[in-house]
Amino acid sequence: MCNIYSRKGTDVLSGKTVLLTGLTGRVGGAIANRFAGTCDLWGLARYTPSGSLEAARKLGVTPVRGDYASGDLSAVPTDFAYVLHVAVDNHPQNAQMAMAANSDGPALLMGHCRSAKAFLHVSSTGVYAQNTDRYHAYKEADDVGGTFGGQYTPSKLSGEGAVRAAALLLNLPTVICRQNVQYGGAQADGGLIDHFLDVFVKTGEAFLPPEGPLIIGPIHEDDIYDLVEPSLAIAAIPPAIVNWSGDDLVDWQELFEYVDRLTGKRPAFKRVADFDFPSCYPDPTRRREIAGPSSRLEGGGASLARPSSSRN
Repeated sequence: MCNIYSRKGTDVLSGKTVLLTGLTGRVGGAIANRFAGTCDLWGLARYTPSGSLEAARKLGVTPVRGDYASGDLSAVPTDFAYVLHVAVDNHPQNAQMAMAANSDGPALLMGHCRSAKAFLHVSSTGVYAQNTDRYHAYKEADDVGGTFGGQYTPSKLSGEGAVRAAALLLNLPTVICRQNVQYGGAQADGGLIDHFLDVFVKTGEAFLPPEGPLIIGPIHEDDIYDLVEPSLAIAAIPPAIVNWSGDDLVDWQELFEYVDRLTGKRPAFKRVADFDFPSCYPDPTRRREIAGPSSRLEGGGASLARPSSSRN
């Protein structure tokens, strides 16, 4: 066990040849911006949008075309020191597409890059089975079985199984990083918090689940890229698991009340039937052991103070 707040493995990628998937997404983009120029960073994508390949090169990333979901990796080298698998299909159209992108694909990529020193796989805290206590702090060893998001969460859980099996079969040290709600950075698609803040700014409405609170453990993208190297440093066989989340437990309603204090725009709270995101405050203990406290105050002052007697 690492000493608490020791921030181990902070120079893992320097000068190494690294493969990154999900370069054009929010998290992958933040990681690429952080590490391009400090290592020989390659970005695996289909590069179908006009100008995307040139943008990667401008950033200092070597673009390589391929599709891990279909196993089209013929143009991808096999001698990477580290692989950062961040890409995901967030909105799969059906079960087959979900399994190909979020389960089969990661295992195929591991097989192709089996000589790597370590493989980092980004999963989701949505895989946890919902506890009846919405304030429960989910530990990495807690039960799994999340069903939110149609085919998304089940395929992410299946992906963890595929990655675990591949690590054992290939003898490839692996770390599974279960990410909670991400925020930060200037993005056209800013993620869950930004999306519903935009709705609030336009309409004055702030959505709530059909009943009870929505509890999250959001993490800033700066803290995410600071977690990459410490997470790689604990890669193991079978795979290590670590929650990628912030230190603060954040109540969704308090988040908008805090925005009210900042802007003077009072939210009109509205309970919506299909606003049924799973409450999940991931226990940050393991993450703090390997990387120290978050550098950002995730709730911006909106973390919920709840009596200790009612916490798990």
